[in-house]
Amino acid sequence: MTGISAAYPDYLSTLHLNDLRETEYGYLDSQDHVYLDYTGSGLAAAAQVRHHQQRLAQAVYGNPHSTNPTSAAATEAIERTRARILSHLNASPDEYTVIFTSNATGAARLVGEAYPFRRGTDFVLTADNHNSINGIREFAQDKGAKTTYIPLQRPSLRVSDGDVVSALSHRTAFLRRLSPICLNLFRGSGSKSKGLFAYPAQSNFTGVRPLSWIPLAQQRGYHVLLDAAPSCPPRPWTCRG
Repeated sequence: MTGISAAYPDYLSTLHLNDLRETEYGYLDSQDHVYLDYTGSGLAAAAQVRHHQQRLAQAVYGNPHSTNPTSAAATEAIERTRARILSHLNASPDEYTVIFTSNATGAARLVGEAYPFRRGTDFVLTADNHNSINGIREFAQDKGAKTTYIPLQRPSLRVSDGDVVSALSHRTAFLRRLSPICLNLFRGSGSKSKGLFAYPAQSNFTGVRPLSWIPLAQQRGYHVLLDAAPSCPPRPWTCRG
């Protein structure tokens, strides 16, 4: 330890993490685990387990869809949790709604089931999406929408801004080539959105955070599905501006 401290003096500043691991995550050492997938799923601290156990022991929570006292307690807890999540993400309740799902895959499935894909709309997604986002393409194809993947550039494994613009603009170019009669028919079909553009807020391959693509896609008539799961744990997140 002395040799490590001499060679890497900054290491001493992390000693409090050893105490935290011992007191709150001692089960890792007792089972000889090294856990790194905190983006995929966080671990429960001992204090969280104790506090949750106390909460369950001191109150009765029922079905939140009823009107009895136990239901009211559950509803209050759910709404309080929603408010804390919105506050944590700096998201206005006038603009955002919190929906609880089993995981990110379940959330993506809800989007796929509910989004109004139809013939003439596009589902555009980058190649560095999580597999749960890829599953939305089945819903898009079933409803007649076209799926377009934006590839990764080698050797950087990044998605080019130019490729994003091209993928989101090809339908605009298509409309320019239509005759006036066909264009009026197309516009009269009730089509308002060009489709859905999905990508991770933080690339699963490179860690790049291309948030500028949100207004870029919206300006071209697309709704944006942003997978923020990889991005929220390591740093503060805001849904404003």
